[in-house]
Amino acid sequence: MRTFLVYLSVSICILLYLLVISVPYCITLMLPGRRCAHYMRLLTLYMGKAVIYIALRPFVRVQYSDLADGATAPGIYICNHRAATDAFLMAAFGIEAIQIVNGWPMKLPFFGFNARKCGYLDATQTPLESYPTIARDLIAQGVSIIAFPEGTRSGSTQMHPFHSGIFKLAMELKLPLYPCCIAGNEAFPDRSFKFHKTSRILVHRLPPVLPEDYANMPTAYVLKKHLHTLIAQETEKMDRELHP
Repeated sequence: MRTFLVYLSVSICILLYLLVISVPYCITLMLPGRRCAHYMRLLTLYMGKAVIYIALRPFVRVQYSDLADGATAPGIYICNHRAATDAFLMAAFGIEAIQIVNGWPMKLPFFGFNARKCGYLDATQTPLESYPTIARDLIAQGVSIIAFPEGTRSGSTQMHPFHSGIFKLAMELKLPLYPCCIAGNEAFPDRSFKFHKTSRILVHRLPPVLPEDYANMPTAYVLKKHLHTLIAQETEKMDRELHP
C-alpha cells in the first residue's frame, strides 16, 4: 500500500506541475539547442524540487545541508548512490546540472525524453573520448555535472568502490569536485522499487576538493579513493544521526 501511495503522490505531483508549466514547457521545446537544454534543465530542477519537497513530504522529510560555504563554481558533483530516488534528490542542490546515467533511465517514457533534452549523458552510449569536449562546453555554460561513480545502486548503507573515469576527467580539465552524501533512502525504494517506511532522508554537500587540493595526487585512483573516504565518513555520521 505504501508503494502504491508514493507512486500515486509522485504521479499526481508531476502531472499538476506539467499542467502549471505546460505553456513554458511547449515554448522551451521550440527553442534552439542550447537554449532549449538550458530551460529544460531549469524546468527539470523545479520538477525535482516539487517531487522531493511536496510529493514525498507525506511519507518522508528530505533535509538538505550545504556544508560547502555557498561555493558556486560549476564542477563535478560526486555522489554516493543508494536508491533510484537519488536522481530526484539532486534537485536539493538547486543548481543547473546534467547527470551521467546508465542506459535504462534514458529509455523511460517522458523522463528519458526530458533527460535527452537536458543534455544528460548516457554512460552506455557516450564515447569516452568525447567526455572532455562535452564537459568543457558544459562548464563554460555554467552547468555542473553530477556523477554516481559507484555505477549502480548499493541498496544499503555501504558504498561500492568508485570507477575512475570521472576523476580522470576532473584531473584533465582541472575542475572542482563536490563530494555529496545521501543517507536514509536505501529502501526508498529498494531494488525491487518498493517503498519502505523511513522518516528522513539527508542530503549533504561537502566543501569542494579544488584542483590545487589534488594537484599533488599522482593518479585518478588516488583522487577517487580520497573522495570515497570523504563521502564514506560523512554518510556514516549521517546514518548514526538517522539511527542513533
